Formats: sequence, C-alpha cells, structure tokens
Amino acid sequence: MVIDMAIFHMSFSNISAGKGRSAIASAAYRSGEKLFDDKEGRSYFYARSVIPESFILTPKNAPKWANDRQKLWNEVEKKDRKSNSRYAKEFNVALPVELSEDEQKELLTKYVQENFVDQGMVADVAIHLDHPDNPHAHVMLTNRPFNPDGSWGLKAKTQYIKDSNGKQLLTKSGFPKQRKIWLVDWDKKEKITEWRHNWAASVNQVLEQKNIPDRISEKSFIEQGIDDTPTQHEGINSKRHERKAFNQQVKSQRKAQAQYHNLDQKIRNHEHFDALTDELSFSEKHTIHDLSQQLKTYVDLEHLDDKERMLFNWKNSLLIKHAIGEDVNQKLLTIDQQSMSLEQANQLLNRVVDRATKKLYPTVNFEQTTPAQRRELIKETNSEQTIFKDSELTERLADIRSDLLNQQLLTFTKRPYTSWQLVNQQAQTIEKQLTAVLAKHGHQLADLKHTDRGILAAYQSNELELISKAVKDLRVIREVKTVVQTQYNSILMTAFPDSDLDQLDTIDKEQIYTAVVYYDPELKPLSVDDLRQLQHQPPVVFTNQQHQAGLNYLLGKIELQDVKDHRLQRVLKHDGTRQLFLGECGQDSKLNHEQIEAVQTRLRHQATRFDQYKQEQVKDYQAINYHQTSPKNYLTNILDEALITILYAKNSDYLRKQQLRGLKETEWEMTKKQRQHQTRNRHEDGGMHL
Repeated sequence: MVIDMAIFHMSFSNISAGKGRSAIASAAYRSGEKLFDDKEGRSYFYARSVIPESFILTPKNAPKWANDRQKLWNEVEKKDRKSNSRYAKEFNVALPVELSEDEQKELLTKYVQENFVDQGMVADVAIHLDHPDNPHAHVMLTNRPFNPDGSWGLKAKTQYIKDSNGKQLLTKSGFPKQRKIWLVDWDKKEKITEWRHNWAASVNQVLEQKNIPDRISEKSFIEQGIDDTPTQHEGINSKRHERKAFNQQVKSQRKAQAQYHNLDQKIRNHEHFDALTDELSFSEKHTIHDLSQQLKTYVDLEHLDDKERMLFNWKNSLLIKHAIGEDVNQKLLTIDQQSMSLEQANQLLNRVVDRATKKLYPTVNFEQTTPAQRRELIKETNSEQTIFKDSELTERLADIRSDLLNQQLLTFTKRPYTSWQLVNQQAQTIEKQLTAVLAKHGHQLADLKHTDRGILAAYQSNELELISKAVKDLRVIREVKTVVQTQYNSILMTAFPDSDLDQLDTIDKEQIYTAVVYYDPELKPLSVDDLRQLQHQPPVVFTNQQHQAGLNYLLGKIELQDVKDHRLQRVLKHDGTRQLFLGECGQDSKLNHEQIEAVQTRLRHQATRFDQYKQEQVKDYQAINYHQTSPKNYLTNILDEALITILYAKNSDYLRKQQLRGLKETEWEMTKKQRQHQTRNRHEDGGMHL
C-alpha cells in the first residue's frame, strides 16, 4: 500500500516574447478557455478532458477590464511590444493531496492574494484536477503595476546622475550618466526564495490546523539534513497500535520513495539519450570541450543558435561604440575569435548530425534535405526521445520544411517574416533617415561601412541613438533576407535541380514555393512534363471529407489539431496554400459553396483586423494578402514560358527543344507573307494557279 504524502513543488518562469511565447496562448492553454489574439488575428483553444477551475484576482488599482482574461493579456501584449518583453511571470505549484478540492482552492487563493495581488499584481489562476494524484495550479502574474487611475504604471524609471552643483555628469563618450531605479521588487532573485518559503509555511499551517502530521519544506533534503525517517519501537503498551500504524506509514513512505528514485533514475537515464553522443569520436569530444570553453557555452544544437544571436547583437553595439570613439578593438577581436570558433563548432556538429542521420534514418535522402533540416530532425529526435519511422518520418520532415523559415527567423532575429516588400520598404526608409542625419555632418552612408574610429564623435546624443538603432535594424533586415533566400532556394533547388535561381525575383520564388509545398510535399524533382501537367490539369489533392474538415477549421468550428491529415494541417497554416485549398474546394460539387463564401468572408475580416493592428504597430506596413483564386488560374499565371526556362536552365534537352521551337516560329513568321500571297492568288483564279 502506497500512501500519498504532502510534497513541495513550486517552479517559476517568465512568459516572454524573446522566447517566442504568447501571453494569450499561455492563458488559453492554462484556463481551457478559447481566447482571441488581437495581434495575430486568430483564436487559441486547447481542449481538455477535465475543465480547469480558473479565476482572476485583481489589486485595488486595477481597472474593471483586468477581470476579463482575453482583454487582460491582449492589453499586456499591446503595452509591452519589445522583442524581449516579458509579458508575465508564472509559477506552477503542487496542491496538497491531503486536502479536499475546496480546501486546496481556499489555501491557494489566500496565498496568491497575500503574496502577489496585495502587492499590485493581477493573478490569473487555473487549478488543474485532471489526475487525482497530481492536483496543481498554474498562476500567471502581470509584471507591470497599475497607477491609481487604473492605467499601466512603470516597472522602473531612469534617474540622471548630477554632481553636487546640480550639473549633469557625462560618460567618457559624452552620454548623460544615469541609473535605473526599480519601482517594484518583483524581479529580485530573493523574492522567489521568499515566495517559496511562504507557500511552505501556508501549507504547513493548514496541515497543522487539520491535525495532519505531514509537513513540507522549500529546502532540499540536504539543506534540511534529513536522510530518512526513523521507525518507532512498538512495545506492548497502550500506544502500541499508534506506533505500529506510524511504522507502517514510514515503510509505505520508504517504498514510495524507493519507487520514485527508481523511476527518477530511469527518467534521467532516458533523458540522457542523445542521438549525437554515440557518433562523437574521442577527438571530437575533446574538440567540443575546447570549443565550449572558448565560446563560454555548451556546444550543442540548442545553444549554438543562442550564441550566434548573442554575437550578432554584441557586434552591433560595439560597432557604434567604435564609431563614437571608444576603443573596442580587443572586444571586436574576441568576437572574431568566437565567430571562428562558432563556425568550427557548427561544421563539426553538421558532420556528426549527418552521421547520426545516416545511422538512425538510413532512408533520408541527403540530396533532398538541407543541413538545417537534418539538424532539426535530430533536435526533435532528442527532444521527443523517439526515432521516427516510415510515414511518421515523412510527415516529420514535411513539418520541419514547412516551419523552418519562421523558426529560423524567430530564433535568430526574433522577428516573424511579414513580406518581402515590407522588408525592402523598411530598409529604404531607414537608409533615407540615416542619410539625412549623416549629411548634416558631411558624411555618407558608405562611411559607416568602414566604421572609422571616432567618426561619430561630434554627433548629438539623439542623433547617435537614431544611428545606433538604424544600423542594427539594417543588419537585422539583411539577416532576414539571407534566411528567406536560403529557405526558398533549398526547397526550389530540390524540386528543380536544373534551375538558375539567381535569375528569379524573390516574389517569383515565393509563388513557386507555395505551389511546390501544395502539390509536391515530398519534394520529388519535377520534370518539364510534370510542370506542364500541373499547369493544364492540376490534381485534386484532398478528398471531400478533408475538404469539409479544412472548412470547419477555417470557420472556427474545430481546432487545427482536430484535423487528422498532417498534410492538410500544413496547408491550412499558410495564406498561399490556404487559397489553393479553397480554390480546390470550389471545384468539389459535394460541398455547400455557401460555406466557402463564409470562410472567405471570415478570412478577409481576420486579415483586415490583423492589417489594422500591424499598421498601428509597424512603420511602413503595407497589407499584402493572397487573393481568391483557382489552382489552374494560379499555376497558369505563375508558370509562364520565361519562368519555366529559368527553372530548367541547366537542362540541355529542354533548352535545345526551346531553341528548335524558336527557329520554327521564326521560320513560320518569315514565310507568313508568302503564304498570304499564295492564298490571295488562289482565291482570285478560282483556286487554280501554277
């Protein structure tokens, strides 16, 4: 017999934009409520077999709308718009199984009210009772206080440092000296220790009141100096039965602990499975050790992405400091050294990934996959502790190809891909502003590329701030373009191995990319005949049942995970493929076409809301949306003769046929007048002429 004992579990984390997380999605997942995200123009809903008990606690200065979960977290994301903004603080806490559900709720509510809400935070509480042995709660907390009038307050303020005479002090670079004054202490490390201690004290107080002998502690066993619980001598007196019961309880506890440690060890051993470990040679392990020390981070597939972004941002800031006169040569040298080490680490991991892929996935075609895709496959293998097989592997690779573009952009730049036109327009606007500022001091944009030390020393602080932001934004845009081009090229080169992609505009690439994702998900090389067939008679990709399921999702009747077909899920995620799907639905005679019209109306409404939001948030934003079309019209419009020639530029047979065809057309045009003359003569002499 195993008896459930009081346990301590409380973990804190941040829900932040920098980690690609959404406050709306997080709140929807924890509460089980369907919530609409104003920024993304879509709803989040996560179906649960047991509906959580959720409620919101607000401080005295909070406005009434703070009690509305959807309004609350949309306002949070609207207020904090930086790429690294922390939307909320969250903690997960185990509720004592010794208490009833009402008692658990009462205990948690009192604790949250006293420790967080009374201090100025809004608390969004969700109690999960899916399993009787694991009652727990998720609590999301706002990071920003409210002013007395109910408006959002500041987390911190800037204080300028002055001398005894009240004169502003300056740094060596000429900037005003300043310090940050925190107006709340919620981010201090010691607060978590305090909150954990207060929870243990709250639980123990209730257990004591109910005469339950168990106690919990936020401290580890080592910190408590506890090795085990001793048994009691039973004896033969009146207390014998009590002592016997106690000893039985201790034995049960020991058995439960032994089972727990055994399971924990198994889990730990399982977690240590790494698809790359067995493929590393002794020398490679030694190299990784050295590179980890040089880069000051562990060399693996996860950490290198973060390191690359860190070096990118660090170099941005140093180049500006160099331009205003600071000596940053040593730091730039460090960056260059770490960049070389990073490149070496990436090359090593790519080799090891390829060996692991060949061993675990011998059917994977290396010519049809990129190193980035194979790295992602190994990442997911390690993350899910699963070796994907057969159709599951095919689906997983297709999902990776579908999501890799946005994933890479978010990982590296923290920016989703909006549109190529917008990126170019933003770059032009930034360059125009930058040129105007530089011209005041007799400099040009080209001068910044050399970044001579001290070139910006005479500039005002506001000008330096503008230049710093502009240079960083331009470098980010350049990286965005590189990532987009790399992704498009990798897909198109697989489908069209004889293409000359340098001749294609990015817009053309995107349109063909959409067609390939829809009609050739396995990325089999497409011949000229295949393309002609697609153009003249596009195949019907999905069944009537799949058409209906897709429409139900687009109408908001079901969630994406309820769509069983993975290929259809990928199609429904993106605007381009979604319009091809709707065009195909329009040719399905078994469907109610009013449904299709309703979907188009709904999508237009969502796009309008999204565009309005983006226009308010993003400078130079221009709405660029896919229009309603049929598969045949779409393919006819994009697959003109010039584009097909580019796609098969290296195919000599095709080029030779094209040249012969051109000669015949030229010959036909040259003999046109002769044929017309003969026709006229034939008509004039009754059809008889020599």
